[in-house]
Amino acid sequence: MALEFSGRFWSVAPVAITRLMLTDFMAHARTTLDLSPGLTVLTGPNNTGKSAVVEALRCLAENPAPRHVIRHGAAEARVTAELDDGTVVTWVRRPKYALYELTRPGAAEPEVFAKFGRTPPEEITRILGLSSVPIEGGDAVDVHIGNQREPVFLLDKPGSVLSGFFAAATEAAHLIAMQNRLTDRIRKAATEKKRQEKRLADLAAALDRLAPLPELDLRLERAAALEADLTASDRRIAALGVHLAEREARQRRREALSRAGQALSGLAAPPSLADTASLAASLAQERSLARRRAAALARRAAASRLAAPPSLADTALLARRAAERGRLGLALTEARAKSVALAGLTPPPTLGDTAVLAQATRRLETARAAADRLAARSAALSPLAGPPSLADTRPLAELLAALGGARRAVEAAGATLARRGQALDDLSGRIASRLAALGSCPLCGGELSAEAFLGGGHGHGASEGGTP
Repeated sequence: MALEFSGRFWSVAPVAITRLMLTDFMAHARTTLDLSPGLTVLTGPNNTGKSAVVEALRCLAENPAPRHVIRHGAAEARVTAELDDGTVVTWVRRPKYALYELTRPGAAEPEVFAKFGRTPPEEITRILGLSSVPIEGGDAVDVHIGNQREPVFLLDKPGSVLSGFFAAATEAAHLIAMQNRLTDRIRKAATEKKRQEKRLADLAAALDRLAPLPELDLRLERAAALEADLTASDRRIAALGVHLAEREARQRRREALSRAGQALSGLAAPPSLADTASLAASLAQERSLARRRAAALARRAAASRLAAPPSLADTALLARRAAERGRLGLALTEARAKSVALAGLTPPPTLGDTAVLAQATRRLETARAAADRLAARSAALSPLAGPPSLADTRPLAELLAALGGARRAVEAAGATLARRGQALDDLSGRIASRLAALGSCPLCGGELSAEAFLGGGHGHGASEGGTP
């Protein structure tokens, strides 16, 4: 319920706040209060922020002079009231100024009211309906928000204020009824307070029996923390042991390197060596060629012990003769069969015409001559042995091919060896020239020779014969 001013009189206007939200306001970081349709009571120990809720309502309604209402560390304080018709009013207090945000029902963005001076904008005052009642000749009276040091409304005010207030309001009967209801509520509240105090005493006694629990919980937490510290200490001790062992090993290695450095500090720097990578590659290739040459020689020696292959006859001629013999044998067999068949025949009758007979006789004689030639050729070929069976010449051909490849490899290896020998001769010449330019060994002062250097190496401090 609120009082709405019309002219110089005040009337009751139904305005209800359904929700109050405090953000970074005094002790409240983010607090939301859902107000009941009837009476809402805030209870709690001292210094828990109950008075800050009342002060938030006062700031929302009156926009008082700047005070320390912004929570420590925050940029601004906000007090938001949601009304029962859906309207949302927000008071924003920043370090240098204050502003209002009004969000009407169904609106997507709020209306912002700024630079309005000390008095709240009339639109905000009209919507909230929480303004004080002005008294002629005196200060305005706040009928909505009371002071906790003034438990009874207007009783501590002088008579002129009381008369001015009742003269300014047409709802004096309602105010008296409100005052009576307030007195009744105070009496009931005192009774409820005694009941709650007794209940509080009972709860305190019950809590006293549980008093050792926080101490036990604290001890358990301390024990858990101590156990965690001991576990971490064990891990650190193990890591420290490993670190100490590594440090000792590094110290021993450092001492060994120091002794080696001291021993080597008196030695002269070694001479700069020529690039022996190409020589090493040549020697490796020479050894590879030597191995391949030895293998080729071994294969050649193994093949030299084999007997020479026999000379092959002209098998084509033998094949033709064998085929001709077969044909002659068949012709002879047919002629003999014909001779046997003709032997049993009776002589032919005497014919008057002998030309046909003479022709048949010539044919018969020609056949007999051919049969005789076939018989003679068969008799001549019968003592001959059959053609020899040819051996498998593939292994022999493979061996000959391998021998040819080995021979070519040996020739290539000989050419490579010749080139390597020429390269070695050139390198020996360069080494001899370099040694002649050096003159003597820079380490021992002895004479340097290409033969000793390329042979067994230069022996420092040894004579030419090898005796120190």
